[in-house]
Amino acid sequence: MKHIFFLSGDYIKLGKEEILSLLDAKNVKLMNHVLIADLDSSKGFERLALTKSVYRLLFECKTEDLIDSIKSFGWNSVYKKDFCLRLHNLDNNNPINKKLINEKRINNKSNNKNIIKINNLSEKKLAGYVWNILNNPKVNLQNPKTLIAIIISKGKAYCGVLVHENKEDFESRKSHLRPFPHPSSLHPKVARALVNLSEIKEKEILFDPFCGTGGFFIEAGLMNIKSIGYDISKMMAEGCIANLEHYKNKIYKIKIKDAADITDKFDCLVTDLPYGLNSNAVSHDDKKPLKSHRINKKIQKKDFVKDLEKFYLYFLKNLRKKLKKKSVIVFPSYVDYKKLLKKTGFKIEFEYSDYVHRSLTRKMVKVR
Repeated sequence: MKHIFFLSGDYIKLGKEEILSLLDAKNVKLMNHVLIADLDSSKGFERLALTKSVYRLLFECKTEDLIDSIKSFGWNSVYKKDFCLRLHNLDNNNPINKKLINEKRINNKSNNKNIIKINNLSEKKLAGYVWNILNNPKVNLQNPKTLIAIIISKGKAYCGVLVHENKEDFESRKSHLRPFPHPSSLHPKVARALVNLSEIKEKEILFDPFCGTGGFFIEAGLMNIKSIGYDISKMMAEGCIANLEHYKNKIYKIKIKDAADITDKFDCLVTDLPYGLNSNAVSHDDKKPLKSHRINKKIQKKDFVKDLEKFYLYFLKNLRKKLKKKSVIVFPSYVDYKKLLKKTGFKIEFEYSDYVHRSLTRKMVKVR
C-alpha cells in the first residue's frame, strides 16, 4: 500500500534514510520534502522524528485530470464524521505548469474550460467537489476526523488521507531545558532520527559508550528501547541519570567507565564521539588498556587530530568485535573517518553532513 510522507524541510536526506531504516519501504520516490513509498505495514510511524505527517495514498493522476479524479472517487469509503482538505503545491506555487496548459489548449480545445478551472485550484473549490459526493458531509477545519491532502508536483497530483501526525514536542526536550544541560547536545529530533537509523527494535539494547548527558537515551526510552551507557566522567554520568529520571526513563544502565573497555552486551550502537579540545582523549600505547586524560587546550590542532584519530581507531577495533547489528557514529569532519572505518572493517551504508559552525561539521555515519 502506498503512503505519502511529509518530511521536515531542514533534514530531507536524513528524514528519507530514517524512513528506509525504520520501515520496510519500497519503490521510494522523493519530491522536494515529500516522499512516496510502498509499505507492507503501517507500524512504526509513531517513532518517526523527521516526518511531520503520513497519508495513505488514495489516488494519483495528471494534474489536468485532478477534478475528474476527485469527482469519480468513492469518498464515502474513507469519510469519518467530518473532513478538511489541504492543498500542497510543490511546483513553485503554480498549480499547473503553464507550458503544459498551453500545449493542452492547442491540442485539445474541447477540454479548454476544464484546464482553466484547474489553473485556478483552491482548497475551497476542491473540498466542494468532495462535499457534493459525501452522504452526510460536515466540514471541520480545526480537528477533522478525515484530513485529505492533495499534493501537486511536476504535473502530477497525489491525493491521500491522514493516518499519522507527528505530535512529539521535541522542543520541550532541548538541552537547555533539561536538569543537566550541555551545549554540544544534538537536537532531540535529530537524536531520535539517529536512534532510528540504527534499526534498533523495541526492547532491544542500545549502547552509547560516550553517553554524555543522555540525549540518545532520552529518545530511546520514550520508544521503549533499553539502553546502556558509559562515560569516563562521574559528573557527566550523574548528569545523564538526572536527565533520564526527569523524563521517567527506567530502562537504562549508566556506568562510569572507559569506552575502550566494552564489557556489556548490546544490539545496536549510536554515539556522538568526543571531539572538542576539552574532550576525554586516550594514551598512545595501543598495547595497553587505554586510560582517558584531558587534552591540553594549547595543543596544536594537527597533533590533536592525530591523537583523536588514534583514539577513534582503537575504539572502532574494539567495537568491531562486539557489535551485533548496525551502528550510527557521529564524527567531526576534520578526521579521516572513512579511512578509520575501512581499517576496522566497517562498511558505510549512509552518511549525512550537519553543519554546526565554521570549524565544525558533524558527519553522521551509519555502518555495519
